[in-house]
Amino acid sequence: MEHNESQKSMQNACDFSYLSEMMGGKKNLMLGIMDAFLQQIPEELHSINDAVTNTNYPIIKNVAHTMKSTVSIMGIYCLEPVLKEMEALGATTGDIEKIRTLNLELNSICKKAIEEVEKEKLNT
Repeated sequence: MEHNESQKSMQNACDFSYLSEMMGGKKNLMLGIMDAFLQQIPEELHSINDAVTNTNYPIIKNVAHTMKSTVSIMGIYCLEPVLKEMEALGATTGDIEKIRTLNLELNSICKKAIEEVEKEKLNT
């Protein structure tokens, strides 16, 4: 049991099986999607970070919504509830402190995911 627990804390942010399945295992298509992800995620993070800094609820809502599809293709399932809550709080002009906390988590997981995607590209 202990081995499983330590493995769980070392869990990857990304699950590439969804991407592989969607692309029929075609390496060139997978690499194209990975490249698009690596370009898109920093742009989206920059937008949402600016929106959080400026307490711009409509942008928080919109970017969180957009990011849900960006992260789902890479199988970053742990971000779905984070982005869903950020989107909901943005829509209701909710608790900005909660949004800031969620945004820190978002940035941390995305940083890990970017590293994983870059590493996966080398192995693809």
